[in-house]
Amino acid sequence: MESPHTTRERLIESLVCLRRARSKAEGELKADLSSIADLLEDLVGPTVRPAEAARLIGMSATALHRWLDSGDIATVLTPQGRRELPLSEVLDLLEDVEQARRGGAGRPLTRVINERRRRAEEAVDLARLLPRQTRRTHRTAELQSLAYHRLVAERLDESTIEEARRRLLRWHEQGRIDPRWFEEWLGVLVKSPAEIARLIGADTRKARELRQTSPFAGMLNEQERRLLVSAVEARAHG
Repeated sequence: MESPHTTRERLIESLVCLRRARSKAEGELKADLSSIADLLEDLVGPTVRPAEAARLIGMSATALHRWLDSGDIATVLTPQGRRELPLSEVLDLLEDVEQARRGGAGRPLTRVINERRRRAEEAVDLARLLPRQTRRTHRTAELQSLAYHRLVAERLDESTIEEARRRLLRWHEQGRIDPRWFEEWLGVLVKSPAEIARLIGADTRKARELRQTSPFAGMLNEQERRLLVSAVEARAHG
């Protein structure tokens, strides 16, 4: 009989396969694969222990902890006070590492992290995301959220919007979002990509309130998020 750890790791590997298949599917098949993925995510749970993640990636726990300590891989504290990786981060890493291995990388996770850093430096341009005329009455956290969503808005496509809808519906089913904001976001996510981009990147009171319950959370990788946060803080104190 398999140990619970082995079962969880098999479920996570199955989720990676499902994500890959879902990206190529359409219509009813895509909806069915999403439902299966939701079920598997519920079985796995929201976080993955570092030792499990290391085994899945194919590296030592010590080596993975160095990346966690550097802040290059997202972690969260569980209610029990343990540092673990969000399941979404593990799934993204597994996909990226697999691609790096196919490309012949001898140290695939290092290749993935370095590539993420490079792309983050190209993407996080506050002169573009937050022009100087942006109102200074915002708190730093509000400006970080605004810059975050403007960067997401630049990348919006049907797949990204579908993922946000899926996340929103799951939050609603789990009672994790106020019904008022659920309805507000539902109305936003049926619009065209251009209109959604305009709404989530608007510098208005209504948009600021809306972004506080954003289903686009988690759309940027950890390198982009950290660089964006530090850039906004540097401007605020500059």
